[in-house]
Amino acid sequence: MSARATFWAWEVEVPSSEKLVLLCLSDCHNADTGQCNPSVSYISKKTSLDRKTVLKSLRSLNDREILSRAKVEGSSNQYFLSIGGSPILGHGQAHISPEPVPNLGHKPINKPKKNLRWEKGDMETVESIFNLLLALNPKHRKPNMDSWANEIRLMRENDGHSHGEIMDLFRFANSDNFWKSNILSPKKLREKWDVLTIKKGDTKQAPTEVWI
Repeated sequence: MSARATFWAWEVEVPSSEKLVLLCLSDCHNADTGQCNPSVSYISKKTSLDRKTVLKSLRSLNDREILSRAKVEGSSNQYFLSIGGSPILGHGQAHISPEPVPNLGHKPINKPKKNLRWEKGDMETVESIFNLLLALNPKHRKPNMDSWANEIRLMRENDGHSHGEIMDLFRFANSDNFWKSNILSPKKLREKWDVLTIKKGDTKQAPTEVWI
């Protein structure tokens, strides 16, 4: 994101839909390379504008000489914003910078995944769960076992369930005509733990006295 591009976009006098599109473009602008090439779908998603409105706004911004577009083969469009030393003229118009910029492709920034942690017993439980799934479907796709083991750890440390309790409830779900096709991972088992416990009839709670 280029702060300079964003400040500039806020000062450009254009209709609201064009303003949103311009702000989205400035948010994708690289101050060092001049790169700015998000896809139309990306702009639509970020601005909550439909594709038709986004395209109309881009054409209007181009006609106003606030930006220019270059079609890149096999990639998103490349946009050149009228900033970087070019003065902003009246009514939000500005000169287009003719300098080319490299097409590096716009990629949304993904937050790094948290470190996965698990113990030997967690992985052994995961392997047992996966074997039960293979018994139902020999072609079941092998998951990220580390991610599954981390989920088992969370069930054990945060929810207070032992490996034995986890396997016992999964075996129940795995043998039930409805749940065996819906509980296909430790994460899903964790999400449906209370429902499955009630369905299994093993709440391990004393009956509640009811006052009438």
